[in-house]
Amino acid sequence: MNDSVTNKLNDTLKELYHQAIDADKKLAELRTKGQAKFSAVLREDSQFITHADHFMPYVAELAEELEILLTAAEEEYQDLLSRMIQKIQLLAETLSQFMRLPAM
Repeated sequence: MNDSVTNKLNDTLKELYHQAIDADKKLAELRTKGQAKFSAVLREDSQFITHADHFMPYVAELAEELEILLTAAEEEYQDLLSRMIQKIQLLAETLSQFMRLPAM
């Protein structure tokens, strides 16, 4: 795999990790107020295998996929990379929208 691609993916996952920590703290605060009673952050028809009521498991799934991508054969590399980028975009957009929600 191209080192610049690997570095960019690692940097992106680090950013998502820190954003997920903040978002999960916000979710915990909302839940203490009896809010945020959903069962999954992302819809079941997202490309993620994970279905969790907080963000960190989604970041963990992406980290696992990066490990798979690092060892992928060339013929599957592009498909895996494309799917991973789509999942990163979805999670980043969801985190951004969630963190913009006003405090209740």
